[in-house]
Amino acid sequence: MDLARSRVPARVRPGGLLNWNSMRIREATSHQDLDEACLIQREVWNLEDLEIVGRIQLKAAQHAGGSVLVGETDDGTIGGFTYALAAHVRGETFWHSDMLAVRPQFRGAGLGQALKWAQRDQALAQGLTRITWTFDPMQAGNAHLNLELLGATVREYLANFYGLTTSALHHGLPTDRLLASWALDSHRVRALSRGEQVPPLEARARIRIPPSWNDLVQSDPQQARAEQQRVESEMRSAFSQELIVAGFDKTSASYLLTVGGTP
Repeated sequence: MDLARSRVPARVRPGGLLNWNSMRIREATSHQDLDEACLIQREVWNLEDLEIVGRIQLKAAQHAGGSVLVGETDDGTIGGFTYALAAHVRGETFWHSDMLAVRPQFRGAGLGQALKWAQRDQALAQGLTRITWTFDPMQAGNAHLNLELLGATVREYLANFYGLTTSALHHGLPTDRLLASWALDSHRVRALSRGEQVPPLEARARIRIPPSWNDLVQSDPQQARAEQQRVESEMRSAFSQELIVAGFDKTSASYLLTVGGTP
């Protein structure tokens, strides 16, 4: 499945427009494609082989109704990938997007966004209306992408979801995660998919995170862990009051919470 280049650029919002004369999004179709996805995992997360999702698992998930999309240059270089597996929970069938990774030399040009919008197109074509994924609540860049540029929402905090890992990016800390829920056909997501401005959220509450998480972890690991625990406590308190995370303010590095529902 080759997803047309002309459909994606208008959706890549401020932060960089990918040159689609030299890059396309397509379904992974060969074992070599899947092997590249494994290599990208090692490059991006610096994982040991034990923690890498291998070609066999990627192929099985793809065959069983999931998806592996790659971003590829005209010379065949794969710059990034996204991987989703079929999920069925409480009577609902949807995709859980387990990975999105972009090689360092391809970052800053919108490839991550483009892969997600292509994933949305593919899911909608299969009759699905929701995709979920997890992300680190302490990483401001990921929060901005997931909440502001894609329009996902969050109503669940998952403590130490993956356990301690070998990835340098996880800093030896518990792998706490927020569970993003992407309502693919909501008014907000449809507007964002067309590159339109959406009304600002009326935040009922804010939860601040350190603006430079990686720097804090390197300079003061004990304080970083305390901040992680504070954010968990504030998130759980907000969710118990039926608030949801629906936006992120980059200037103040703060999550924006509103009354439950799909914006």
